[in-house]
Amino acid sequence: MELGTCAAAANAERFAVIPIPRRLQVFDLPIVLESKDRERLSVYLVGFQHLAPCISTINEPDLQRLVIMELMGKQRWELLDRLLMRIGKVQRKRIHNRITKCLRKHK
Repeated sequence: MELGTCAAAANAERFAVIPIPRRLQVFDLPIVLESKDRERLSVYLVGFQHLAPCISTINEPDLQRLVIMELMGKQRWELLDRLLMRIGKVQRKRIHNRITKCLRKHK
């Protein structure tokens, strides 16, 4: 019985929400960072060599989490700049697709 309790406690700890200081909440909507996200995404913040090959496949919420994680960690401006450029590109593409859909309806 205790084994199940220990496993449940370990699982709860693994998925715990990591507190983010208010000054680091730089996006319009607050970012929630769970320990499972930190585990999964931390490999990309080792250096740009690890981030570059897969940056185009990372979704916007994970890009925002990576920015927060970097702000909480080493605060390397070069890495933050790359992440912000990618977020901008993802947002422009999303807005462009919405505009394109609007234009097609009027034709």
